[in-house]
Amino acid sequence: MTPPAAYAHRIEVDPVFGCWLWTGKLDRDGYAAGHMHRRIFELLVGPIGAGLLLDHMCRRRRCVRPVHLEPVTNAVNQFRSNPRRRMTLPKCPAGHDLRLQGMVTPEGGRVCRRCSWPERST
Repeated sequence: MTPPAAYAHRIEVDPVFGCWLWTGKLDRDGYAAGHMHRRIFELLVGPIGAGLLLDHMCRRRRCVRPVHLEPVTNAVNQFRSNPRRRMTLPKCPAGHDLRLQGMVTPEGGRVCRRCSWPERST
């Protein structure tokens, strides 16, 4: 999966963690302005269920990469906001074992090496 052509000029790919970091305007909380993470998720993956939020698995608010976002309820999002709880997540949204394939971002998030860099996986 690659960034959508219409937004590629506003996305910088992190070479280590695979985050798609938004370089355009940010909102006051540090997220991509205009809910770009939601727009890009819906464009590349599909609709986000009613009442669901996108949890940034990488904990990087500027990240708009769909494989780093998981639709969850507000309760789950709040539960995962605790770094200790986040480290107990056994699998990524695609079902890969994070104990074997996980990487920890500088912000304390967890991303799946296989999902972030499928071309590097064996």
